[in-house]
Amino acid sequence: MTYQILGITSAVLLFFQISLFVFRRIYKYLPKKPTWFPLILKFLRRAHVYTGIALLIVGFIHGYLALGTIRLHTGLILWLGILLAFVGFLFKNKVGKKWIFYHRIMGFVLIALFFVHYFFPWLLK
Repeated sequence: MTYQILGITSAVLLFFQISLFVFRRIYKYLPKKPTWFPLILKFLRRAHVYTGIALLIVGFIHGYLALGTIRLHTGLILWLGILLAFVGFLFKNKVGKKWIFYHRIMGFVLIALFFVHYFFPWLLK
C-alpha cells in the first residue's frame, strides 16, 4: 500500500518536472501573453531542483518497498534515467550550454520510460 502511494507521488513529481518545459513552450508560442503566466514559470523554475531531488528519493523508496530489493526492473531503468538527468544538471557548469539540450532530451526519454514502467513493469523478467 505505501509503495503504491509513493509510486503515484513519483509519477506526479515526474510530470511536475516535465511541466516546466511544457509551460515554457506554451508561453513562448502564445500570441497574447497572460500577465500571470510568468508567475507560474517562476514557481516551476524555483521548485524544479527540489522536486527533482524529491523524485530521486521517493522513486528509490517506492522501488525498494515494491520489490523488497534492488534488481533489474523497468522501474530501476527509469530511476537511473532520472539520476542521469540530475547528474547532468550537477555538471552543467563543466559541460556548458549544451547540457540543457541533453537534459531536455532526457526528459522525453524519461516520459517514455515511465510509460514502459507503468504499462509493462515486468518486461525484463
